Amino acid sequence: MAQPKRLDQEEEVVPAIRHEDAEWKVIQQNTFTRWVNNHLQKAGESIGSLETEFSDGLKLIALAQVLSQKQVGKFNKKVAFRSQKLENVSLALNFFQNEENIKIINIDSTHIVDHNKKLILGLVWTLILHYSISMGWIQEKREDGQDKEETPKQKLLNWIRNRLPGLPISNFTSDWNDGVALGALVNSMAPGALEDWENWSPNEALENTEKAMKSAQDLLKVAPLIAPAEMIHPEIDEMSVMTYLSQFPATKPVIVKPKVHATISNLDKTLLINEPKEFDLKLSRDGYKPKVSIKDADGHDLHLGMKKVDEQATNYKIKFTPTKVGPLNVEVAATDVHTFETQAIPEASVTCQVVPIARLLEYSKTAKVGDTVKFTVADAIEGPVEAIIVDPTGKEHRMVILEGSAPGVHTFEFTVPTTGLHSVNVFHKKIPLTGSPFPLRGKPKNAFKIWGRGIAPEGIRKNDVVGVHVESLDPEENIANSNASLEVVRKDGRVLPISVDYDEDTSTLNFEYQPKEAPEDLEVVVKVGGEKVESHKVHVAPLSSSKIRAFGPGLEGGIVNEPCVFDVEMNGENKDLSFAVEGPSKAEIECNERPDGSAVLSYTPTVAGVYKVGVLADGEHIQDSPFVLRVNDGVPGLKPSATRVTGIDESKVYSVGEKIPFRVDTRLCGVDLVPKVEILDPSLDKISYGAREITPGIFEYTLIPEHAVKHKIDVSVGGVSVPGAPFSLKVKEATDASKLRIYGPGVEGPVYSKEPTRFTIDATQAGPGAVEVALADDHGEKVDLDVLDNQDGSFTVKYTAQRPGAYQVSNLLNVVFAGEEISPIAINVKPNVDVSGIRVEGLENAVVTVNVEKEIHVFTTDGENTRIVITSPSGRVVEAIIESTPTGFRVRFTPSEVGNYTIDVTYQDIPIEKSPFTLESLDPNQPGSSEQDDVDMEQEPGESTLAEAEYVVCGSGPARADLVTVSGPGLGPLVAQRSTYVSIDTTNAGFGDIDVYVDGPTRTPLHCVDNQDGILKMCFTPKQPGLYYLRVMFDNEHVPGSPFQIVAVAALLGSPSLLGAEQKRSKTESPYSSISSGSSSTPNPNPQACT
Repeated sequence: MAQPKRLDQEEEVVPAIRHEDAEWKVIQQNTFTRWVNNHLQKAGESIGSLETEFSDGLKLIALAQVLSQKQVGKFNKKVAFRSQKLENVSLALNFFQNEENIKIINIDSTHIVDHNKKLILGLVWTLILHYSISMGWIQEKREDGQDKEETPKQKLLNWIRNRLPGLPISNFTSDWNDGVALGALVNSMAPGALEDWENWSPNEALENTEKAMKSAQDLLKVAPLIAPAEMIHPEIDEMSVMTYLSQFPATKPVIVKPKVHATISNLDKTLLINEPKEFDLKLSRDGYKPKVSIKDADGHDLHLGMKKVDEQATNYKIKFTPTKVGPLNVEVAATDVHTFETQAIPEASVTCQVVPIARLLEYSKTAKVGDTVKFTVADAIEGPVEAIIVDPTGKEHRMVILEGSAPGVHTFEFTVPTTGLHSVNVFHKKIPLTGSPFPLRGKPKNAFKIWGRGIAPEGIRKNDVVGVHVESLDPEENIANSNASLEVVRKDGRVLPISVDYDEDTSTLNFEYQPKEAPEDLEVVVKVGGEKVESHKVHVAPLSSSKIRAFGPGLEGGIVNEPCVFDVEMNGENKDLSFAVEGPSKAEIECNERPDGSAVLSYTPTVAGVYKVGVLADGEHIQDSPFVLRVNDGVPGLKPSATRVTGIDESKVYSVGEKIPFRVDTRLCGVDLVPKVEILDPSLDKISYGAREITPGIFEYTLIPEHAVKHKIDVSVGGVSVPGAPFSLKVKEATDASKLRIYGPGVEGPVYSKEPTRFTIDATQAGPGAVEVALADDHGEKVDLDVLDNQDGSFTVKYTAQRPGAYQVSNLLNVVFAGEEISPIAINVKPNVDVSGIRVEGLENAVVTVNVEKEIHVFTTDGENTRIVITSPSGRVVEAIIESTPTGFRVRFTPSEVGNYTIDVTYQDIPIEKSPFTLESLDPNQPGSSEQDDVDMEQEPGESTLAEAEYVVCGSGPARADLVTVSGPGLGPLVAQRSTYVSIDTTNAGFGDIDVYVDGPTRTPLHCVDNQDGILKMCFTPKQPGLYYLRVMFDNEHVPGSPFQIVAVAALLGSPSLLGAEQKRSKTESPYSSISSGSSSTPNPNPQACT
């Protein structure tokens, strides 16, 4: 059987808006807005207009997330373009449809972005139907067991009918206009809350609705989505009512206990202060005890007494005394004597007004002669008011009393006839008011002090903004209320524009004007109350071309007995300066000239008052002179001289953009004051800076200069300059030494001794700055430099190095750019002759024994220009035997001292590489000497006769043992106790380890000499005659010929030509050595040779 078509709950949308029904549309829009805000508040959001505030999609997304308790996904949180708005709104609409299964028709994102109010209201109604009316409801069953199909409206209406079976509820409009149905609904959910709803009169619709909605909100937490006045409106639409009523099904019923009522009687609405009062209180039920609270205007509880007047304890008398003028609130509650639960009785609350006794209101206790003073008497509720004023001469003035506009208010006026104290006597009911008689002091008229640069007869120039200050000499008078004015009149009668402001701190009226013509004579007139008080003639001079300026706290104000300091900047001008100080006290000016073209001046006033400081250049006032200022009395405990300023180095040259921090410490000043700091450029324009208080009394300031000009930092405390102020800072353009380029053959090489060369210092990209350069050789001797300025930001430096060696352009003496030292540059000066072919052998083991002859070989092709000098540790030149050989010289000498011998080898007076050489001479008995080594090398019984040495060849490519060759006299035959060697050539064998073993009748130590060219020399000395085996392994493989069999014969059988002096130079090498060898190995710092 076909099922009837199901009515989608969200299909019930807003009907066509009737344009003639403006009232119901406003109510509906208000209700929907409150519904939205009621949910948005959970996300901390709210809207004011449905029409416009959903347009960016953000609050619509927030509403979707609150209603669904889900996240909608990523969206544009910062919306600036229409496309972003459309994306956000589309995201929310798709979420409602796809995730929440809400059918949304006739609206898309453009309608919301374009503020289509009608369709937006339709969307909100769809959400109300889904989330507030449809969701969570239990669908009723039909007789056949199927869900009963109902629209949301039918479902809500049936639920209400079930709660109110006795009321004929048929709609959501007129049935709710009188508040009765709403009261019944609230009482059904909270029994006892509105017990008397059946007695409500439909004629009291607004009161009924307000009471019902308040109870619904307080007891059931039903939000007032509609206003009571809107609820009873005859044109209310049903969707607004449904929106409000849809909250009730979700509430939980509560039980309200029976209410207790109370009645207060015999309590006047107006009470007199400090007058005891008693009133009656009656409760409507037995079993309750009243709880009374009486609060004054400040919310403080008053003490009260309570007494029962019958046995049933329903009638009480309450006594209290009001002590505070203003409203007095009486609140009543009832406490159950059995359960001790208390319930408020708000309808019994009473508010009274506590009024004072008759009193004279505030009035001006001083007045000028001729001024009229008005007096007002308040709270004189009953009885006559009288006033008599007695002047200083004793004459009585009876006042005429007038009734005021408010009850109990009376006024009278009095015109002050003379100066002096007047007695004001006021009576109420023939009794003097509290405080009577009251004082009134008469003062003379026009007691003013007028001062300022604007009334100086000379010194004012065209376009200067000058001030005139007006103060009252009466401390009780506020000059702002004096009706003072200023007029600046030209000769033709025209007046200049005037500006005025009031300084509350000094109670001073400050007038300013600006003359636009020069030369010109003006009249400055000060008036009070329209009457002329003072008049001054001033002359306006033309503009001055002088750039001399003065500034500082000493030209702005001062404190008695403290130096007033100011600074005068000449700005390159050479003029005669003169100074003058005029004021209540004599003050001599002290001048301290500075080398930067400025001068610091000070004067110390001893009496408070107005001072005028004139600064003249060649007899004419400089800009802003004369300076007119006020000196005040000292502040107790203030010690400006105890202020300390740190971090400012006036001798330093700072750079543009450089951060310049400094601190001001006022902890010892005696008064908690914030220092005043001003930073000025040469034109006296203020420069901004950063400031913070890092700890109480210590302030940190940060200046970042933007221009390469002199900066003045003025620091003052309490208007007094601190010691050292003003501070002068020199600022230059920023430089970047990293962009300084030094290049050319003179630093890049090659550089040869005694040959002129040059290099270039390019500062074009490094900024402005002086360049300094110095050059010294490896002996520390200065090298003459010829520096040429190329006039394009670069310099050419020429020099001639006299001797070879390592030269440096080092710190302090070398390149300095703009005061910044550049990293030293090493210059290797080569000799102008080739010494690379001269070498020395025999110094590889740089240790010998005293009294044992040492032999070395010098290889040279030019013996005539090769010189060999040996110097002992004591500094004397050692005699040596130098024999010519086909390859150079053989040098023999016997050390006689312990210590380091030096061997200098030069060619044409130029040291060869590594010269001078050092040779250490040891005591024969010292461990490590040759003779001691011979003793150590005696073989112990049972000791192995195998000697081994391991080396590493640092070549390249794979190891090839078959390409290693071994040669040399060490392959035999040998003579016992005579040193020999073999050469191992690995130049073509690649990278690998060399292991060398010697096995024979006795242990034979090995010693290696690495020639740094892939050829190793293995030295050894067979100690005894016999058969020896020499094994050479390369990368764990025997080289060709290994192991080699070597025969050593006794020394007597050897060749006589091999004996003699060599026996005296026998040497025992270390039993084990390890080096790196090969073409690319690291050079051995102490090479040794076989002897």
